[in-house]
Amino acid sequence: MEMYIHYKALPEGKDLQDVLGELNEVLDDVGAVCGGEAGRIDLDLEDERANPKHAQVAVKAYLQRAEFPRDTTVEIGGMEIGIYE
Repeated sequence: MEMYIHYKALPEGKDLQDVLGELNEVLDDVGAVCGGEAGRIDLDLEDERANPKHAQVAVKAYLQRAEFPRDTTVEIGGMEIGIYE
């Protein structure tokens, strides 16, 4: 399952490499960062051993803890939702 993070700005004090490394730690055994482009980070949550819902919740919690701006969204299955919703 693909998940996309759409952002306009990164949290204060973090660069993209910091965020990518932290996301890979959060996803550890349940997924990985697999690319992206300006304003978007692509995640692959395909892991047959784990429920992708756990990874989705972990990513959303990370984005909130890292204090991403309120206009940041996650897209799953074509639906975008705010990270604070």
